[in-house]
Amino acid sequence: MSTSAELVIVNGRVFDGTVRTESTAVAVAGGRIVRVGSDAQMQDLIDDGTHVIDAAGGVIHPGFVDAHAHAAFAGVERLSIDLTPAVSVEETLELIRAGAERSDAEWLTGGGWSHELFPIPTRHQLDAIVSDRPVALSDAGHHTLWVNSKALEIAGVDGNTPQPHNGHIHLDESGGPIGYLNETAAELVGRFIPPATDDEIYAGLLNAQDFLWSIGVTGWHEAILGDYNGKADCTSGYLRGITEGTLKSDASGALWIAPGLQENDVPALVARFVEQRARNAEAGFSTSTAKAMIDGVPHGETAALLEPYCSHGDDGFTGEMHFDEATIRAFVTQLDAAGFALHLHIMGDRGIRVALDAVEAARTVNGVGQRHHIAHLSMVQPEDAKRFGPLGITANIQGLWAAPDPFVVSMIGEERMMQGYPFRTIAEGGAELAMGSDWPVSPAEPWLAIHVTVNRWAPLPPGVELPPLPTGATPPTLDAENQSLTLEQALGAYTNGSSELVLGRPGRVRVGERADLAVATGDPFELPQEAIFTLQTALTVVGGEVVYQR
Repeated sequence: MSTSAELVIVNGRVFDGTVRTESTAVAVAGGRIVRVGSDAQMQDLIDDGTHVIDAAGGVIHPGFVDAHAHAAFAGVERLSIDLTPAVSVEETLELIRAGAERSDAEWLTGGGWSHELFPIPTRHQLDAIVSDRPVALSDAGHHTLWVNSKALEIAGVDGNTPQPHNGHIHLDESGGPIGYLNETAAELVGRFIPPATDDEIYAGLLNAQDFLWSIGVTGWHEAILGDYNGKADCTSGYLRGITEGTLKSDASGALWIAPGLQENDVPALVARFVEQRARNAEAGFSTSTAKAMIDGVPHGETAALLEPYCSHGDDGFTGEMHFDEATIRAFVTQLDAAGFALHLHIMGDRGIRVALDAVEAARTVNGVGQRHHIAHLSMVQPEDAKRFGPLGITANIQGLWAAPDPFVVSMIGEERMMQGYPFRTIAEGGAELAMGSDWPVSPAEPWLAIHVTVNRWAPLPPGVELPPLPTGATPPTLDAENQSLTLEQALGAYTNGSSELVLGRPGRVRVGERADLAVATGDPFELPQEAIFTLQTALTVVGGEVVYQR
């Protein structure tokens, strides 16, 4: 005799985390999936107390799991001056002005401004809005700060300030700072910004959770737990959310390895991480991953390349890594031995090669160990792309970035840009795949990222038009046929692939699994491939509870 279900979703089509099935319905009880099958097979589980939802033909799939997000501070930013909605210079400046008017904070902070709109932002633009309080705004990539004169004054940054290692203070014609700070130069001001309070972090985390539910994300991996560029460690927000029961989504986190670590300091770092992991685990928060940025980003000429940047043909500048190679090998090997997975930010092909060599060295010493993952993958040589699988390294894909990026062509050239993000080569080499957004560095919407991963082009945001091309020029395109993933691969990576990697459990629609589910507004397998981006989330279920319904 069957017991009744608490929730039944019918009239859909089930993607189970790996394949699209013939099933059209899912039943849930006690926070778990109790049946997957046809609509008719659900009938004996339905009574007066069952919540029945019509999927209206949409795909029913495991909830998306974002394998690389900065959710807590995305939420904090959403509650401060959020510039991500702006599609013009005027809109950006108006959002800053409105934020200044509603806030009496000592420092005005926020972020999300676009390099396409502000290639070289200046302090004068901010001074015209706010001159009596310091302003510091991160770019969308969060590797750059745009600051006003008051912020530079407080930080003591002027024309005599030395250029920092792995960073750049942009100067005007007179030799003074213009208010545009890249990478480690941002820390010159960032260290003076009051960090978010524990209450602000907690509020930001819950704000982020609500937003992520609206796009079908039911779990995620917080990619930095530690003090970073003026931002406080957000661990407290997670521990409070778990204790108070307000963090309903399943989340894990990565302990932060700050740039500049030296080889002789690695044993102490490992010991500290082991203590933190145990303390967090006791509270119910998994932090068995360590995160390091091996290099920077091509846009700021801080990614570590094998060949020089286009503007540095004469001096041969190829960017720099945030650690020396001996230190990278040391922390990869020692953390692997201590049971930590490494989550490595790498944008340049030299950084990729050094990291692969470090993992290979760790495998030689420790044997088959943790499931390490490399995020971003913007520049990977073909021979290195084939090493991921044999080394047991997961490709942590930010699919939205795999569209042509004309802005970066001036830094690395069109040929290297077009060869970027070799997802298919990595997959064909046997590597496991996961996906994440790097939110708020880029938008968190999974269907948009899946669209780009499959099509290798991105639809323009509303109100944005492409700038005119020079006479006779053609728009750059990536080789979609050779490096795109299939829809099944991409959707599987963003669900089961990510869940297995960062939550340590399957993300599947099958009996017995935790009922973390989402329903889309349509079935992507029935849509033209070029229309995947039109999908939205109609329903999100976390632990059997409907947390969002469009």
